[in-house]
Amino acid sequence: MDILQNILPDLTQTQWLGHGFIFFLNITLFLLARPLLNLIAPDQNNESKIKIFRALNIFVLLLHILDLVLSGTSSNYRHYFINLGYSLMVIYAGMIAFSFLGTLSKKRFGRERMVDQKKIYSETYSTRLVNLILLVIIVVTTIYALIMIWGANSLLETTGIFGLLMAFLAFTSSVWAPDIISGLIILNSESIEDGDVVVIDGHANEYVISRVTLIYVILYDIRNNHRTLMRNSLFTSHRVDNLSRVASTKGVRQALTYKIGYPKFTGSKDDRASQLAEFKETIDKLFLGAEESCKENDNVKINENAPFEWALTNAGDYALEYTLWIYLERIPSTKITTTLRKHLMGTINKVNEAVYTSSILENVDLSTPDVLQANIEMHQPQPGPKPSKRTTLKPSHETASIS
Repeated sequence: MDILQNILPDLTQTQWLGHGFIFFLNITLFLLARPLLNLIAPDQNNESKIKIFRALNIFVLLLHILDLVLSGTSSNYRHYFINLGYSLMVIYAGMIAFSFLGTLSKKRFGRERMVDQKKIYSETYSTRLVNLILLVIIVVTTIYALIMIWGANSLLETTGIFGLLMAFLAFTSSVWAPDIISGLIILNSESIEDGDVVVIDGHANEYVISRVTLIYVILYDIRNNHRTLMRNSLFTSHRVDNLSRVASTKGVRQALTYKIGYPKFTGSKDDRASQLAEFKETIDKLFLGAEESCKENDNVKINENAPFEWALTNAGDYALEYTLWIYLERIPSTKITTTLRKHLMGTINKVNEAVYTSSILENVDLSTPDVLQANIEMHQPQPGPKPSKRTTLKPSHETASIS
């Protein structure tokens, strides 16, 4: 007991109750770290945050004990360690408060939707404005609390920390302001949300939006399974096509191009007309057979209420170019790239396979062979050696069978 009396400071009962309350609060937060963080950020992996939170509790607890020991052994001690612990807890409390209030504002003002059979709340223009106001209030409150903890009241003057903070924000506004404004534009337009599939001008692949934050957009590359991060200002500076928001109820319209070699027509005019009609009928059977095959296959995600459309779109030098238009089923609301890849790329590949199978059955050759033109020039008989026949071969370019 004498050792404890020499180590522990001489405090009043009220002061000891205050220290006891801090100990109790710290231990309670340590034990409730997991349910508390899961309540603040549900449906997220919070394991790393839980470890950091508990480590901070232990660190603050040690600083508190060390402060009590130094307060009892040294009369000149200025409570630096306990102030450091308070500062850490104030900063972390501000972060927790912002996350918790942000979750509440998203549930109150956000847009409710189903993604991967789960109910989620996506950001809206209102939630982003509320979060900005909350961020300003919490940052100012945290700075004020830190100043009061360390007794640095002079920093509250015009030339103090707040003046420096305002000057810093003014000089750096060209860096962060465009991204915040662009993020508000994205949310205010209400044309892009989490889980939407988009195509960005200048980028060949399709992306699904994972999250729109205050500064940047997180995208998943559907073709390559890459996670892509793009600043809001850069994202809005390009044309963005949203495949999840179509202009017609038929669905996303995709075009597939096939090149078929020119058929040979012989005989009289009536014979050629009959042969042309037969050729057109064969082409119709080609695409109709492919359509029937796709409708029977459940893995082909086409809109069965929207029939295939096809037309002769180009009569080139070496082949007839036919374009087939198909309509996809509504793209599912999901962030799983495998599901989206089967829906988009898998359907296109299976339609190509169905067209090829139908071409075999209808005896339509989708390959365009090389075309050789032979120009034969006969020289007139002239005195001298026996005239010869000269043949010139001009090879042409090979065209692709399927584009």
